[in-house]
Amino acid sequence: MSKSGFVVFLIGAALGITPTFAAQGEGGGSVDIANRAVNINLGSTGGALDSAAVISVRKAVGKAISEETVDTFAVYSPRVGGPLQIEEGLSACAEAGFSSKPGDFKAFVKRLRDIRPRAGTFLNVEFTDRCKPVEGGGGGAVCGGIAGTRCPDARQYCDFGAKCKMPDAQGQCKTKPAICPQIFKPVCGCDGKTYSNSCTAAAAGVSVEHEGECKKSEPQACGGIAGIPCPEGQACVDDPRDDCDPARGGADCPGICKGKK
Repeated sequence: MSKSGFVVFLIGAALGITPTFAAQGEGGGSVDIANRAVNINLGSTGGALDSAAVISVRKAVGKAISEETVDTFAVYSPRVGGPLQIEEGLSACAEAGFSSKPGDFKAFVKRLRDIRPRAGTFLNVEFTDRCKPVEGGGGGAVCGGIAGTRCPDARQYCDFGAKCKMPDAQGQCKTKPAICPQIFKPVCGCDGKTYSNSCTAAAAGVSVEHEGECKKSEPQACGGIAGIPCPEGQACVDDPRDDCDPARGGADCPGICKGKK
């Protein structure tokens, strides 16, 4: 098998592979691989990131690709179009190649796990069945809207952007980031809470309404044609700021959430 035929090196590009075959063993027989990919997460725990560890991880992956042990290397962050441009750290996934032998892939994983970052930097290497798709620049699946469509993956959230408080707003499904930088660039989430940066808001599954800290708590939208529910402990009441009044024949009027008395 030629390298050019199957080696796919994805950095910040769309990815989707559903393997349904067994790998070829050393003796020519078929060997099933339950865990044919690894998630790689490297970042800071508060101190300076060990840049040498980042280089070691990338070199290990590059070697595995050249040897056809790995066919796919999907980088989730840092990448263009991500929720935040992270200058340091790495969140990625490497998947076994089509002609990769089980022993070779396990040896590659061991090389990754043998990397020992200095204090202040963590490295997690965990097996998974496959690499998840990387969101392309055009965004993910459509969610929300009048139908209240949910995202297909539990690891995703519906990003409405600044439209989050508009009734029946439509958003895009985005993957919650696994790691976030230790920087303070506050944003106001659509839940009325201030987050240290847009990445931590995305990790909590919350859309960003605007940059900067939340000035005051705005009532959350509810009701409407989609029947958007309120958080537990709150009830949906008519919004006095609009012209739609259910007491005067208004149908499917949007409301606002208020605490139950």
